[in-house]
Amino acid sequence: MKNFKIELLTPSKSELEMTGVDKIYIDSALKQHTFRTVKITSLSCAQANILKQTAISCGTDCSVHRETITGKIEKTDCILSGSLREFEKIAEKLSYQPLKLKLLSEELKEIIFGKPQNIVVNGKIFDWTKTYIMGILNITPDSFSDGGSYFDMEKALSRAAGMIEDGVDIIDVGGESTRPYSEIVPVDEEISRIKPVIEAIRKFNTDIPISIDTRNAKTAEVAIQSGANIVNDISAGDWDSEMFKTCAEFNVPLILNHSQGTPDKMQDNPHYENCIDEIKTYLFNKAEEAKNAGVKNIIIDPGIGFGKTTEQNLDIIKNIDRFLTPDYPLLVGHSRKTFLRELFHTSDRETLDKATAIVSEYLAQKSVNILRVHDVKGHKPLKIFGNF
Repeated sequence: MKNFKIELLTPSKSELEMTGVDKIYIDSALKQHTFRTVKITSLSCAQANILKQTAISCGTDCSVHRETITGKIEKTDCILSGSLREFEKIAEKLSYQPLKLKLLSEELKEIIFGKPQNIVVNGKIFDWTKTYIMGILNITPDSFSDGGSYFDMEKALSRAAGMIEDGVDIIDVGGESTRPYSEIVPVDEEISRIKPVIEAIRKFNTDIPISIDTRNAKTAEVAIQSGANIVNDISAGDWDSEMFKTCAEFNVPLILNHSQGTPDKMQDNPHYENCIDEIKTYLFNKAEEAKNAGVKNIIIDPGIGFGKTTEQNLDIIKNIDRFLTPDYPLLVGHSRKTFLRELFHTSDRETLDKATAIVSEYLAQKSVNILRVHDVKGHKPLKIFGNF
């Protein structure tokens, strides 16, 4: 028989409040209980040794190459982990060190404590001080989770109205299933699905931001003209070379999603030499390409389930800190996906929604900016909003 009840916990203001921590000290306590991990590349041995000793002096550690202490190598990568409070101390101490470590201090502060610039979508300010919820509205007969559920106009509008009532921040409308092994939907068919739904939503609600989930520039253009405000491209512009131009012309934010291959083939033995580094490099390169094409507001998405195994999806979630940057807001879409089905050995929707919510809580505490989910209402009791 166990003597104590012990449970794993993701720290949050609500948990600290329930524990009875003095409200004056809650923000300070949260910094002590919230952890981050960063990878710093190509430091000299002298820089890495100072960084490691600084980390140790602040109560944490920094992993470096085993020959860093001997100087037998020229450069080393470093893995630095710690609480937000420890990162504050490390950055402060590094600011007084030589060998350009003051610059490292400034960049650490920006990465750990900085946030992307605010964007305004349909009059709504996204200031990235909390996690925003994007609700999924699939106007398809074959999406992996809710295919056919909202293919009827009346059901689609009821679904949209329900999400708005539940407090959704963005409604993501899609007319083509991009589940594994799905078939291509002709552009005209995709447009015929999404156009009347977006127009109908706009008739009863002019305020809610709407994103169009498409990889086709023509569909994006029609959706924007019908009332959409954001483009969510699962191909990050690889499918349609006109996508960046279209988003730039209409001055709408663009979500760049990483996918290894197209939906019909992406789950055929996906392989990476280094999953996190390859996805991050791809997204940042595509973001630069989009900016050069005139797109002003870009959001990145590592693409859970798009050309990834269960292990690779879990690796992304565990290392989600690596995708955080002041340059681009971060979106994660993990709702009801196959890796959760495999982990929990179930296809039961209620169980998958609970599993989704658990992952959402973790991602929110890691400062992910947008979560794309099916069950909007189920995320409200989690109190994940504004916790960092």
